[in-house]
Amino acid sequence: MLYFREPHAQQDVDGENMPMDWDEPTYFDRRPASSGQVSFCDALTLRDNRAVCIKALPYFIPHNSTRSELALKIIREDKRSGEPCEISLKEDELRALKKHIAQCLSVAEQDEDGQFLVLRTDALPAQVDMSDDAARALGGALDNRAFARRVTQHVDPESLARAFSASVRIGELRSAVTELRQNLNEGKTREDVYQNWCECHSWVFGNAYVARDDQRAIGLGDQVDVMMKSAANGLRDIFELKRPDAKVLIFDKTHKNWYWSSDTASAIGQCHRYLDTLHRVGMQGFDPNHPEYVAYHPRAVVVIGRSQGWNDAQLRALHGLNSRMHGISVMTYDQLLAQCEALLSQITRTADEQDASEDIPA
Repeated sequence: MLYFREPHAQQDVDGENMPMDWDEPTYFDRRPASSGQVSFCDALTLRDNRAVCIKALPYFIPHNSTRSELALKIIREDKRSGEPCEISLKEDELRALKKHIAQCLSVAEQDEDGQFLVLRTDALPAQVDMSDDAARALGGALDNRAFARRVTQHVDPESLARAFSASVRIGELRSAVTELRQNLNEGKTREDVYQNWCECHSWVFGNAYVARDDQRAIGLGDQVDVMMKSAANGLRDIFELKRPDAKVLIFDKTHKNWYWSSDTASAIGQCHRYLDTLHRVGMQGFDPNHPEYVAYHPRAVVVIGRSQGWNDAQLRALHGLNSRMHGISVMTYDQLLAQCEALLSQITRTADEQDASEDIPA
């Protein structure tokens, strides 16, 4: 069997990318042992001199319900006495050792002794809830005064890691808010721009939701923009994104009242059909492939248009029209941006308070 791998990125079972250097193809002959209970490959000779021979023998333990488990036997033979010494390592022990060796090698590249925080930055953009913003935020985290103070005052590596993680996360959120603001200020109106942004930053919809679903098709011909899982009950709600240049409200001069524009009314009708479909198919799960996706009387949020420069009468009209609808609400992109900024401010304030409470007096 022939496998092709990226030369510097091996995928771990737990999703981690560990750097590897494979200068040439490696041949493995996996064959059953005489006992018939395990299989093995040729041993790797680690050391062979006049006094001792050390080899690493990989073997594979089959399981009925899961894949085969890797184990490794370290065999040390004293050539003078002829006595062998064997140590067997299980797969979880091998993975822990592999990670530790990679970290130690990173420290070995430094010329002087000292205290080091080993951080893998290459995998940050590949995480589910991370994006390229996280990588860009690394510089900001290192330049953060609170983080620098923590580095100089604390020696606990777990505390350092938490401080760095918080700084990176805040930097990512700040970068995402800036990107949304720039998209609006530059007049970008394509729906897919904002749909892609929301898919990368589902936290924008608030702490009431725990995760964005990859599933978007809820029925034949019905595909929602974003579907989110409620933190309270695990049920699904939907978010429909429309163009930011669409008109939200229209004023009736004859009756002196505000009403939904045709674009907004169309989006509300579209959500009405989506909610009917989602409620019907989601009560028992979508299908055998997605039994965990459930919905019961779901709600929908329409994001459409701009409210920058609105007066109090327009803002009250939007609030009033929303309060008289059931299960569907409408918000503008400026309100979405304000929601992002409020959430960022809250997270930043909480992180600063935690940092102040954990500071050690000089």
